[in-house]
Amino acid sequence: MRVDYNMRSDIRGILLRSLDEISESGYSIGVGFDGVEPVFVHSTYAQRWVDRYVDQAYLLADPTIQFGLSSTGWVTWKELERLFPSSRTFFEDAANYGLVHGNTLAISADGRVSVLSCSGPEWNNEELRIARAALYALHALEYEPSNSITLTAPVKDVLRMMCNGCKDQEIAENLGVKLETVRARRRTAMQALEAKTSAQLISQVIKFGLI
Repeated sequence: MRVDYNMRSDIRGILLRSLDEISESGYSIGVGFDGVEPVFVHSTYAQRWVDRYVDQAYLLADPTIQFGLSSTGWVTWKELERLFPSSRTFFEDAANYGLVHGNTLAISADGRVSVLSCSGPEWNNEELRIARAALYALHALEYEPSNSITLTAPVKDVLRMMCNGCKDQEIAENLGVKLETVRARRRTAMQALEAKTSAQLISQVIKFGLI
């Protein structure tokens, strides 16, 4: 059974709240990294640190992301500082904002990487179990549609041409169908992917590799 939008939002909220319980001064999670950009990101760190992070362009230097893009597993921030010596300035700056210790967990599933960075003392076994379960569940939740949505070949033909920048009339002429048929197939895809606009539809199609 496919999880609808409201249920997905409720499940995500429960999982994120479980991470609140094992963090001291907030956490940050990135699901489905493509390069250094995740498809879903959520942070509960103080806004002062978030602003500093953005202002200093730390995304490219963040050792938690460097670790996640090169390894899987769990490490403490102290261990990250040893693994990535160039990150010393990053951690010294973070400490000025109350982030003095923490944990990082990275997983890889279905060829995609997800990373959780969580402030606080070194996790015990139970906390690690909660973190790992939440991260895997959030990863699966984000990509759930790719395993559950089936589109017919005619609908995919329309989507493929849309992704190539073709307009409705051009698609109709190329496929040899009526204009309303093109629009009906697009509506079918939008309903299946819960997309509100054509731009969102194309984004979802590309994101989940549906064509």
